Amino acid sequence: METTEKQIVKIDGKEFGLEETKAQEISNQFKPMLDKMVELEKEFNLIIDLPIADPESAKKAKSLRLKYVKVRTGTAEIHKLQKAFYLAGGRFVDGWKNAQLFASQGIEEKLEAIEKFQENLEKERVAQLQKLREEQLLPYGVENLSALNLGIMTEQVWFNFFTGTRDNFQRQIEAEQKVNDDKIAEEKRILAEQEAQRIENEKLKADAFIKEKELADEKAKAEAERKAMEEEANRVKAEADAKLKAEKDLNDKLQAEIKAKAEAEEKAKRDTQEKIDAELKAQQLSEKKAKAAPDKVKLNDFAKMLDELILPELKSPEANQILSDTKVLLQKVSKFIREKSESI
Repeated sequence: METTEKQIVKIDGKEFGLEETKAQEISNQFKPMLDKMVELEKEFNLIIDLPIADPESAKKAKSLRLKYVKVRTGTAEIHKLQKAFYLAGGRFVDGWKNAQLFASQGIEEKLEAIEKFQENLEKERVAQLQKLREEQLLPYGVENLSALNLGIMTEQVWFNFFTGTRDNFQRQIEAEQKVNDDKIAEEKRILAEQEAQRIENEKLKADAFIKEKELADEKAKAEAERKAMEEEANRVKAEADAKLKAEKDLNDKLQAEIKAKAEAEEKAKRDTQEKIDAELKAQQLSEKKAKAAPDKVKLNDFAKMLDELILPELKSPEANQILSDTKVLLQKVSKFIREKSESI
């Protein structure tokens, strides 16, 4: 089935509060891009069925993607121009509104001030009376004073409310004072009883401490005698154990020395033979490798020998200068060999 621009993009101007004619004017600006999208959709349906591993498929996909990019950037440019136009229109109607507001605002404010003069005077009187009565109620702990309509109360209602609040507060203070006095008296009685009990407990504690100390002294004396006897027995046993251990350690040491000496001699023989065998094997391997190596490798090995040549240590500055010049010449020779061997 053939794809149309309505299937690709579905935007209803009514959803944005636009009349149909206005919405159609804006849609017409984007129609060329939508038509191009319809054309590209046909090409996309052909490419999507191509073998994905085929290099030609990748080339065609890239070519079509770039066409989509061109349509997208073209749509963005149309969007930019259209949005700038409607933003300018918005600022234009804002200018009309602000001009009318500037012209009428001052007049409206003056007329409203005349209109509500008496009403504002009454509000001011009520507010001042509210504030004065709130201050009069502050000493009596009344909460949420601003929520009470004190300013609109008649004098009789206010008098009754004020005197009732004051008298209730005074009665509450007197009741709280009585509760507090009773509480203090009860606390004093409890403290006296607790002090008497504390003195009795201290006396009982002192008597118990004396008895416990006497028992502890007797126990400590018996423990000291037992410990002294145990220490003497341990000392005698330790001396006997130490003597036996010393004799055993001496015998073990002699046996270990004899065994170590025999193992060392055997190991030295094996190490010597293994070293001789390894050197002979290495020499044979080196000679075999040197014979089999091509000339280029031999030349590079010779250059490496020159680089790793160990120079003698000299004392005089003159001899060291000669040695330094020689090292430079050897480096040049090594470099010459490496460069020339590349052509072999």
